[in-house]
Amino acid sequence: MKRQKRDRLARALSRGYQAGVLGRPRENCPYHTLDARSYWLGGWRQAKEDRV
Repeated sequence: MKRQKRDRLARALSRGYQAGVLGRPRENCPYHTLDARSYWLGGWRQAKEDRV
């Protein structure tokens, strides 16, 4: 996997985490591609678990 692709997915993960920490709903996911969306949702889920 190329570095650029990893960076983009890592950014999606961290942005999803930040959205989860702030309490935003998962429907607010800004990504439409399957890979980026799954990383964003993974970060969102992790933040929800960490808040509990």
